[in-house]
Amino acid sequence: MIKFVVLAIAISAVHCQYGGYHQEAPQYHEEQYYDPPHYQFHYDVHDEHTGDIKSQHEQREGDKTEGEYSLVEPDGSLRVVKYAVEGKSGFQAEVQKEHGKYKPAPEPSYNKPEPSYYKPSYH
Repeated sequence: MIKFVVLAIAISAVHCQYGGYHQEAPQYHEEQYYDPPHYQFHYDVHDEHTGDIKSQHEQREGDKTEGEYSLVEPDGSLRVVKYAVEGKSGFQAEVQKEHGKYKPAPEPSYNKPEPSYYKPSYH
């Protein structure tokens, strides 16, 4: 019985070595599974009652992104930021500030309550 097992192993080893089982190695090829990003958006908020005035717009084509946002600061000045990113160049921004464009936000009013302490009454 042992002779039969050894003979079967030897035959299968020779068969595999000399063309019995042959498979080509798979070839690697890179596939692109996504499209380059492409979008644009825009929003505006203009609430005179609360003084919340801001806007932003941005657009992107592949590795190039450009945009601008603006907001009214509490002192009434308008801050405008224009920015761009292209590839690995990093974020590049240009900041402008226009003073006196809007009226300043009112100072918050806060009335501190007087402390009330328990005063025991003595009889």
